[in-house]
Amino acid sequence: MPTERISVTIDETVVERVRELAGPRGVSAFVDRALRHELARSELRLLLDQLEVELGPADEEMVAEAEVVITELERKVRSGSQRAAG
Repeated sequence: MPTERISVTIDETVVERVRELAGPRGVSAFVDRALRHELARSELRLLLDQLEVELGPADEEMVAEAEVVITELERKVRSGSQRAAG
């Protein structure tokens, strides 16, 4: 995949933390992954906004049910990750 070098200005404490966390994959890979994540979130927000315009606001009961399911899935993922690491 082609890449492009860009220049950005980032708070120095953020840069320090990124360097600590990036490890061997490097800052560029860390930032690339973070930007991809943020793009996905932004695209999802646009989709949800579009659906709300087309279908109306979400049913609060369904939202509450979905939150329960998501919370349970996250719990399972965390417990599976902890077992795999242990």
